[in-house]
Amino acid sequence: MGKYFGTDGIRGKYGEKLDEALAYKTGLALGEIYGGGTFVVGRDTRVSGEELETALVKGLTDMGGEVMLPGIVPTPAVAMLAKKHGAACGIMISASHNPPEYNGIKVFDGNGVKYSEEQEGSVEYYIDNPPVIKGGGKVYSGGNGRAEYIDYVVGAVNADFRGLKVWLDCGYGAASTVAEEAFRRLGATVMVDNCKLRGEKINSGCGALHPDYVRNSMKGSDCRLGFAFDGDADRLSVVMDGEIIDGDTVLYNIAKGMEIKDGVVVGTILNNLALENKLRENGRRLVRTPVGDKYICDLMFRKGYNIGGEQSGHYIVYPAATTGDGLMSAMFLAKSLYNGGELAGMEKLALVPQKAIAEYADPSIMYDKTMREMIEAAENRLSENGRIIVRMSGTEPKVRVMVESTDAALVDEILGEFKKYINNRVG
Repeated sequence: MGKYFGTDGIRGKYGEKLDEALAYKTGLALGEIYGGGTFVVGRDTRVSGEELETALVKGLTDMGGEVMLPGIVPTPAVAMLAKKHGAACGIMISASHNPPEYNGIKVFDGNGVKYSEEQEGSVEYYIDNPPVIKGGGKVYSGGNGRAEYIDYVVGAVNADFRGLKVWLDCGYGAASTVAEEAFRRLGATVMVDNCKLRGEKINSGCGALHPDYVRNSMKGSDCRLGFAFDGDADRLSVVMDGEIIDGDTVLYNIAKGMEIKDGVVVGTILNNLALENKLRENGRRLVRTPVGDKYICDLMFRKGYNIGGEQSGHYIVYPAATTGDGLMSAMFLAKSLYNGGELAGMEKLALVPQKAIAEYADPSIMYDKTMREMIEAAENRLSENGRIIVRMSGTEPKVRVMVESTDAALVDEILGEFKKYINNRVG
């Protein structure tokens, strides 16, 4: 991670780590890197989004940039629009799944691909060393951006959902502008929750991080399939037949309905061993990357693989999508399950017990001698029947510990030890 960029762009509480000054400098930096050029800038519904957008756009135009503003759209829409319109890059103002008081800046290149760490480093250089203002830029409306994105997703999925009922929870976020219409366009009957532009409520007890909301809404109805999106609609949670479906099972069932290049599904170090085992049984294989959909995408693009995802709910169907796309993934999953007017059941995975904790801690804990010794001891105890992954969050000041083992009691025991040590060290 860099000085300003984490695993998924610049992110922090509005007015603290991220404010108008940093947004303006980011605009200057990108304008300098591209020598002006054309930019697509979108945002989600957060209250702070408009102020940050204004500051960022001023930075871009002060460097001669021409800026297209589609307004409130999903993150994958910004990536798609940047590629379609030949923009130098696309910029999304969002903190994704984080609470309303957070915001962030994600950057995509002209191909709709998230910035690499090297590219982020260039932006950070110019943030700290602001260029000389050139002026001459301008802003123009991207009023058709939402319609262009809906048209694109509907065309890419190309399914017949007549007779299918789906329940959508848009989490008061960007999906509110596109999800219902896209499903209706393909013939589905759609029920909706939280599909209003209420940035002060974004992700609050609803959306992808709270799939129990849509599950409870579906109770007593004849709707079997529900989808919940996070604030910028790059993440998806799924409910089927009253059950919240884990991300590995979702990824497997999307892949099941596809022709897969070289039999490869791309995941991360956190995907459950059950996914790896199930793919192997079917003559396919899981290739792992570091945590973050940008790392999944990077490998997919370099090797030409066409399906990948994280258990956290980011799924990529390439080349239709160049980044995590909650709406497109929901529709491809529905297409995989719905055939001939019948909705098939979800094929389940025999999940290996896996749990994780996220505790507030200073990054220095990763260099702590006791912490390293605890990790080594846990690895020895887990042996070949499990694994442990300890890492700093890229979006919050937290250390994340994931333990996976065929011995569920051992998972709880090891996590308890780490939780106690981390909290004692911080306290």
